This record gives sequence, C-alpha cells and structure tokens, in this order.
Amino acid sequence: MLKKHSYALGLVWLVAIFVLPMPFLYTLSSGLPAIYNRMALPIMLGVIAYVWMLLVIYIGTKPKWLDRLIGLPHAYMLHGILSLAALVLAFFHKEGSPSSGLIKLTGDYAFNLFLGLALYSMIFMAGWLTSRVPFLERLKKRLERLFKHEISVWLHRLNLLATLLIFIHVQLIDYIVAIKPFMLLFWLASVGVVASYLWAKFKPKSEGIRARLVGNHAIAENIRELVIRLPEKAKLQLRSGDYVFISFPHLKGMGEPHPFSLVNSPKTGDPLILAIRGDGDFTRALANIQQPTDVYVDGGFGLYQSVIDDNQAKELMIVGGGIGVVPLLSVVEGNPDLKTQFFYTIKEGSSFIYADKFREWDKRPQFTSHRQVGRFSDAYILEHLPEERENLVVLLGGPISMGRHWQKIFKEAGLRSDQIYFEEFSW
Repeated sequence: MLKKHSYALGLVWLVAIFVLPMPFLYTLSSGLPAIYNRMALPIMLGVIAYVWMLLVIYIGTKPKWLDRLIGLPHAYMLHGILSLAALVLAFFHKEGSPSSGLIKLTGDYAFNLFLGLALYSMIFMAGWLTSRVPFLERLKKRLERLFKHEISVWLHRLNLLATLLIFIHVQLIDYIVAIKPFMLLFWLASVGVVASYLWAKFKPKSEGIRARLVGNHAIAENIRELVIRLPEKAKLQLRSGDYVFISFPHLKGMGEPHPFSLVNSPKTGDPLILAIRGDGDFTRALANIQQPTDVYVDGGFGLYQSVIDDNQAKELMIVGGGIGVVPLLSVVEGNPDLKTQFFYTIKEGSSFIYADKFREWDKRPQFTSHRQVGRFSDAYILEHLPEERENLVVLLGGPISMGRHWQKIFKEAGLRSDQIYFEEFSW
C-alpha cells in the first residue's frame, strides 16, 4: 500500500542522513591522532558533507530503482536538500579546521564552486523549492529568458569538478591519509560513485532507446501530440501513468533529456503518445521538428500504477487540471475494470484535450467523468466520495498548487495520506 511507499521514503532519508556517513565517521574517529581532537567535530562535518555530495551525484544519474521505490520528485528533493545541507556543513568544516597551502587552496576553490552552483540551482533547478517560494518562482521565470535549460544542466555538472577538488584536498592531508580503514572507504565510495556516473552517461543506449518520431501535430492551442514508434523488442519497462525522458541529440539545443507523461497505456507494439504544452525552450521548439526523425526515449518513470497495485485499489477518484491530466488518461486506459470518477478542469480560454476519450469511457458502466471550465468547488468533489473508502485511491495531476490543495482537502475529509497520491513535476 501507499504506507509501503511512505515507509520506503522514510527509510531512504534515514539511510542518506545517518547510515551512509556512519562507517566513515567511525573509521575516521578511531584513527584520528589525539593532537587533532580539538578539530574533530569540524573534520567530521566535512566528511558528512563529502558523503552527501557523493550521494547527490549518484541521485543525479536518475537510478530507475530509486524512482520505482520513492519516485524521482522525492529523489530530487533529497538531492536538493542534501546539497544545501552539505554546503552548510562544509562552511563549518572550513571555519573550524584551518589549513594552508594546497590543502587550503583546493578546499576554498571547492567550497566557492559549491556555493555558486547552490545559489544558481536554488533558482533554476530546485523545483521543489521554487514551487514553495513565490519570489524564487517569479525570479526563475524572468531569468529563464537568459539562462537556457541546457546551460543550467552543464553548469550543474561543475559539481563533479568541485567534488574532485575535495577528493584531492583529502589526499593532501597526511594525517588523514594515514588512517587506512577510512581511506579505503573513501576511495571505494568515490570510485564507485564516479563509475556509476560514467556508466550512466556512457553506457550503451545511455541516452535511451533510439525510436522514431512519426507524428507531431497540434491538438489544442500551445499543446502538441507526439507519436513515437519504438523499435521491436524495445526493453522499456513502461506502465500506465508513467513518464519518459526524450531527447533529440542530432538537433541543436534538443540534446538534453526532458520528461513527459504518456497519454496512452503502453502495450507491446503500440506507439507512445505524448501531449506536451509549450512552456519552455525545448517544448516550444518541438513545433519545428519534422517527422519522421530519430528520438531517444528513456523510461519508464513514475508511481501512479504502483500506487494502484500496492493498494489493491477497487475504486479511483481522479482529479486533474490542465496539461497535468495527461498521465491520468493513461491510468484510466490501463485500468478499465476499476470503478472510476474523473474530475477534469481547465482554465477559461483553454480547451479540453482528448474529449473523444472521455465520450468513449463514459459508455463504461463503472466510469463517470465531470468536466468543467474553472475549478470544482471543494464541496462538489467531496460529495462524490464513496461511503466505502477502504480500497479507494485518489490520484491527482495538475499544477503544484492544485495538487497540494486537494491533498489537504481529502485529508481533512478523513482520507489517510496513504490513499492520496500526487506526482509533482517540479523540475
């Protein structure tokens, strides 16, 4: 059940914050010469910061096992919070353990690089943060006219350089190098993370599976439908409600993978259908891509179907708004036997997409749709809550503010948090 997801999320945080640094701290404290006891705490803080930065780099490779366990949105939140926390610890390490020469130089350069990247990332790459701080959200939208997403990605990779500087920094400290058990862990962790990163970037099909874009047309104002035909025997593990990362490496400015949700429920031999709103440089440039052409697809990612399966759901209530309705369409198509109520809202001046799907689904005895321009009132949706709620699952999709609103409303109505799932697209 969703309790399983919540348990996994808590366990991942526990492992990241406490378990991973512990062997490093134990081996270091056991071998640290007594003469350095007064600097023991700052040294330990520096070690924790380094371990967290290694974990941050690993999370940046988008490990699929971690997505299926807690979801990429939660993984990226962990990534962002650990980055900031590591920077704070690095500051106290720097202030509490003075050094000189190359040791100081490599440490200072690494810290300054981390600091600059952290400030930049807080605006451009930490969607979990900007979505909660209106000032940062407004600043991000203004600055995105100058700083393209591809630039942000490459700048973010300078974290690797900063981490390398810290690696060198440690090798220059002779009393640390003399602690063999610690250095063994230090080397194993560092080499392991670098190997994982290089494998993720340069392994065969690291960009995803090469497929063919065979359809590309507008289905509403500023919304395009892409139809992608996968090669035979494509080894993508896709489920209803998933999203995939797509890229066009042969086209200028289109080489960085971007995530988009499936409209349809993936079945062997069927093309993938994506519906994409033109919000940024990449999405607006899709209108200029001629088909057929090569496109790289990596996936699947997402937890909607896991939530349904783990809960052994017998009934769904789905609330979707705007383009956020897309993965929920895939969920409905992939779960035709579940009793489902679907509440779909759009802003005034917008258009409903895939109205034909709703007309077809409304013929099912177990499916009911509610569509309107403008948000539904809380009372209207709550009055449709079934009396028997034990096997009810509520799925949400849409703007972040909308999703968080309905999470709060359903919890206040007595539903457990593990019955409600909202997958935030906040990066």
